Amino acid sequence: MIALDKVVIFLYTVDMFAREHRNRKADGTVQIHLGLARSFRRGTEVRQEQICRLGRLDRLQSSGQLDRLIRSLARYSRHRWVMMKEAPGDGAQSPQSKEEDHVS
Repeated sequence: MIALDKVVIFLYTVDMFAREHRNRKADGTVQIHLGLARSFRRGTEVRQEQICRLGRLDRLQSSGQLDRLIRSLARYSRHRWVMMKEAPGDGAQSPQSKEEDHVS
């Protein structure tokens, strides 16, 4: 028989999220880098740490790498994700019409 007063149960939940890092250059321009971070508890305090840096946001967007990463991660989600694209002229989002553009 195990004495319950001597058993310590640790529950680990890892909360991951995207984080922006803004760097101001000497000429005043700002570069935004995108990274993956996690939040966790150490004792009673909540800590955050960077897991990895993905790269400059403008380059990830223009090359399509960010969209490929999102599409790849969405395959493992338990929810259905629909990729959206910008409608011409209004800047709003509208669903893509091709079935292969939908992510399940």
